Order: sequence, then C-alpha cells, then structure tokens
Amino acid sequence: MSRFQQQRPTRAEVDPTASRANVYPHADDLRRATTLIHVRASGAAGVSDADLTAFLLTAWRKLHSASHRPPQCPRCRARKSTYDGTDGSSLPLFHCGGCRQRFSRLTGTPMARLRLEDKAEAFFNLASQQVSVAEAARRLGIKSETVRHWSIQTRLWLLTLDPQGDWERRVQLGVRYAVLPANSRGEPASAARECKCTIASDDSDALAEMENAPLLIRVCPLCEQTAH
Repeated sequence: MSRFQQQRPTRAEVDPTASRANVYPHADDLRRATTLIHVRASGAAGVSDADLTAFLLTAWRKLHSASHRPPQCPRCRARKSTYDGTDGSSLPLFHCGGCRQRFSRLTGTPMARLRLEDKAEAFFNLASQQVSVAEAARRLGIKSETVRHWSIQTRLWLLTLDPQGDWERRVQLGVRYAVLPANSRGEPASAARECKCTIASDDSDALAEMENAPLLIRVCPLCEQTAH
C-alpha cells in the first residue's frame, strides 16, 4: 500500500460521513476539475461493471413500465392516483386525487427529460467503464456534451435510488476529479446542497514519493449540477 493510500483512508478505515463533511472542493476547484480515465490502478479499460449495468437497466425499465397500477404521487406523496391515459411515448399517465396533477413514473426523477431511447443499454454499459467522454460519444453516436449530461443525471438518479451512494460511486464515465492541497478544508461549492464528494484512493508511485501529496477528490453529481 502506498503512502498516498495511507494518507487517504478508505471507507472501511474511517467514517465516510465525517470525511465528506470535512473535505469540499471550492467553486474554483470545480472549474479546474478534470476527468481522469486511469485514476485507479485496478480495473482494465473497456471492462464494464455488469452488476451496475443490470441495476440501471432494471430501474430504467421500472420507470418505463406499461403497468396501469398507479405509483405514489411524486409531488404530494399521496396514494390516491388513478390511471389517466398515456403520453406521446405511450407511457402511462396518472392523475393524483390529492394535488390534482398528472404525472408519469418519470416525473420528478433526474431521468425525466433524457432521451436515451434505444441507447439506454449501451450507455448504462459504458457508465462504469474507464473510457473518455469523447470515446463514449463516438460509440453512442451523440455529442460529448450529451454524454456528460446523461452521466450527471444518471449519477443523481442513482443517489435517489441508493442515498448511501454505493452504486453511484461505481460510475466512472464522465466523473471529474479535483486536486486539492494536502489537509485542505473548505466550504461546499453550494451550501444549499449536500456535498457527497469523496477522497479518491490511488496507488500512484509518483504521489507516494511526494511530500504533502495533494488530495484527489471525486466530484459528486450534486456539485457537478451546481457547477453547470
């Protein structure tokens, strides 16, 4: 284990909540943040996380279920809804008896306005891979900006499905890292949101040889959304 890892304990060694509460990238740090394809020595490029892909696909299919059984209203949380036809994509719509609003299973989710269509499975398969945004865009036949947006929204969605962030931390595509001075502490880029940025572990020999090696911070999707 390198000194870099020793200086940056894993979640098994320290309370992750305490770690996230004390290390924040500033707004300037976010502007300088960049994607790093090979942050971790483990994990070969082009190898996807089958479990993450399956988890995303299952959740995506639930959002697009054709079932007429009403879910909980995403606005008022009431369970007084009735089936109310379909939208332009043939997805079921529901009418809430509480707030009197119409909604679908996508309403209120970070995925509501994404147009993944037939690219969903391919994108979810790329989400965990160590590939660049440009390469992912080439494979999907879309713009790099679209890949970045899809990545941020998917990571936000994963946090709603798993607030602990275990699934979100398995995403690599489009994830940016900010470099902070050793022992850096600061205020979140946005005090209105709960920052979930984490210290990334690495076994870099170069960093291991440095005195006061900088902190490598994995920028969370909440801060990414604020930065955009």
